[in-house]
Amino acid sequence: MIELRELSVGYGRSAVARGVSMELEPGKVIALLGPNGCGKSTLLRTILCLQPKLAGEILVDGTPSERLTPRQLAQKAAYLAQSRATPNITARRMVLHGRFPYLSYPRRYRREDYEMVEKALRWADAEGIADRFMGELSGGQRQKVYLAMALAQDTQTILMDEPTTFLDVARQLEVMATARRLAREGRAVLMVLHDLCLALRWADKVAVLAEGGLLFQGTPEEAVEAEILNRVFGVRLSRVMTESGWQYYYG
Repeated sequence: MIELRELSVGYGRSAVARGVSMELEPGKVIALLGPNGCGKSTLLRTILCLQPKLAGEILVDGTPSERLTPRQLAQKAAYLAQSRATPNITARRMVLHGRFPYLSYPRRYRREDYEMVEKALRWADAEGIADRFMGELSGGQRQKVYLAMALAQDTQTILMDEPTTFLDVARQLEVMATARRLAREGRAVLMVLHDLCLALRWADKVAVLAEGGLLFQGTPEEAVEAEILNRVFGVRLSRVMTESGWQYYYG
């Protein structure tokens, strides 16, 4: 489990978010919400030690993150970034990159690596494009491949930065269903999302980052009742109970 204690993140000496304390709980999907520029992506990158923290602690299974090597950390947490380079390789080869933390140099893939890659391709609905080159794929197709690469890393914690970007509505729902399935397997999933209704419908918890810190943590129902999202985003959220649970909408 990853735990944040009074974490401050930003660039240089300038913090964009201060005093963030939260737990990435196994078995839970957490939606990280907030307006543009509030530090959501910066927080994810700091958790993964891709940029230095300004203050506070990041504990990974009780160990301070600075005591872990990049390889050790990559075996604990996977990252689906907001944007990535597009190398001239096949999608399947790209997904194999997710196995790097488990390989020594020179890299020699094992049977379990190939098996995990095929499983990840199925999870991400990317089997049909596995043999196509990355440069030939649409933005939505590439997003599926990047998701599969994160899943192939087979970690207990998965951090996703806007994973539904470029995807149509049906594929967005598939990504959220995949996140729920990963949580049922006992993994912790932290997702940066901009679609409030999607987040409220699928997440176990929401965390609202705004005004220089973490304003709220709780269930979707608690967030709606507290009207925190209305205040932060300047919208009016409503809900209706259906056979499949609460459905959220604007208005």
